[in-house]
Amino acid sequence: LWKKEQKDTGEQNGKKSGDESDYWLSCIDDDSKVAIVYSSEKVVAKLAQITDEQKEEGLHNFGAMDNMRVRVLPVVGTMPAIMGQTLAAMALCELGGKPFRPVGAERVGRNVRHKLYQHLCNREKKIEQKLKSTVTDQNKNTSNDPEFRGQYTPDGTYIGPVQIDADDVEYIMAELWRNKCAVTGVGLGTVMSLVRWDRTRPAAPDNLVLMCSKAVVKFDQDWEELGDGRNGVEEERRRKIEGRLKMCALEAEIF
Repeated sequence: LWKKEQKDTGEQNGKKSGDESDYWLSCIDDDSKVAIVYSSEKVVAKLAQITDEQKEEGLHNFGAMDNMRVRVLPVVGTMPAIMGQTLAAMALCELGGKPFRPVGAERVGRNVRHKLYQHLCNREKKIEQKLKSTVTDQNKNTSNDPEFRGQYTPDGTYIGPVQIDADDVEYIMAELWRNKCAVTGVGLGTVMSLVRWDRTRPAAPDNLVLMCSKAVVKFDQDWEELGDGRNGVEEERRRKIEGRLKMCALEAEIF
C-alpha cells in the first residue's frame, strides 16, 4: 500500500520505469483485490508491565523483532502460522477456481457446550427408558436380551447410545449449523438443543440437528401426531438440513 501511495503522489521510488516495482504497483491499483487476514479473538490476558529497568536499558533490547511489544513472544509463533495457513487456503481456492468461504460463527463457551451435551444425553435417556418400558410390557423376556437393552425399538429399529462427546459439540454447533437453529434460523440468545433428526439412526454427528426450544417442542409433537418429526418441517428447509447432514457424513468418510 505504501508503494501505491508513492505512485498516487508521484514520489520517485529510486528505480527506473519498467522494472519489477512497476509490476507490483499495477497489482494493487484496486484495493479490493488486497486480501487481509486479521484475528478477531478477544484479549483474555493483559501484557506484562514494562519495568523501569527495561525502560532505562531501552525497549529495543527486549523485543524479538522491531515494533513488537515486549513479552508477547509466545504468540509470535502461533498467530503467523494460523494466518499463513489461511492465506495458503485462499491461494489454493483461487488456483482451483473454487470460492473461498470462511465460516463466520461466534465461539461458544465451554459451559454452554457442556450443558448442550448433557441435555442431549438426558434426552436420549428418556427416549431409551420409554422404549425399554414399552418393550418390557410387550415381552418380559426381551429386557434380558443383550441385543435389546435400549438399543432397539419394539419393531427392531436401532437407536443406540450417543456417539459424540462434549468436544464434538463445538464442531456440530459452529461448523455444521453456524450456531443457528436449523429449522427456524434463530441464532444464539435462545435455548438450543441437539436433536436426533432420524430416530431410526443413532445419535451421531451426521444425525444431530441444532434446534431452538420452540422447534424442539414442535418436532416432538410432530413425531407423536405425524409419526415422524421431519414431516412437520417444510420441504425446502428439510432438503437443506439433510444436505448438510450428508456433507458431514462425507467428511467423516474422508477422515
